[in-house]
Amino acid sequence: MFEQIKDWWESISQREQQLTFISAVILFIAFIYFIVWQPLANNLAASEQQLKNAQQSLEWVKVNANKVISAGGVNQDTGKRQTLSQLINSSAKRNQINITRIQSRNDTVDVWINQIEFNQFIDWITSLQNQHKVKINSADLSQDKVQGLVKINRLTLSY
Repeated sequence: MFEQIKDWWESISQREQQLTFISAVILFIAFIYFIVWQPLANNLAASEQQLKNAQQSLEWVKVNANKVISAGGVNQDTGKRQTLSQLINSSAKRNQINITRIQSRNDTVDVWINQIEFNQFIDWITSLQNQHKVKINSADLSQDKVQGLVKINRLTLSY
């Protein structure tokens, strides 16, 4: 087969050889550009955008998490008709929040949630503070892999 190509190459004129060579070089460059370079450049741009979005999301979570922690609430006697643990469980169910673990200690309750939308968490905590005067003693949040979601590693609440 190589012999046939060599015979064909020698049979065409020098001008045709030059045109064929130039065409082959142009096709090779186009192949490298469209098959290698362009997909790499597109993936790089998409990755940079994802990183930028993730960084913005992390900053947003940090700012708003601090707002929740600093809001803390005012410790006022509310009559305590139900225990804090019962209140948190019923409120979480009403707000369709899946609590992973809940632990009562003295006058506080520790809560763990594997995954929750950050805005839903803010709304839930705000309603607990406003309606039941629940106070945040400490909060340990981390950003989830999915943008807009957080993991509540430990949330300590009290009246």
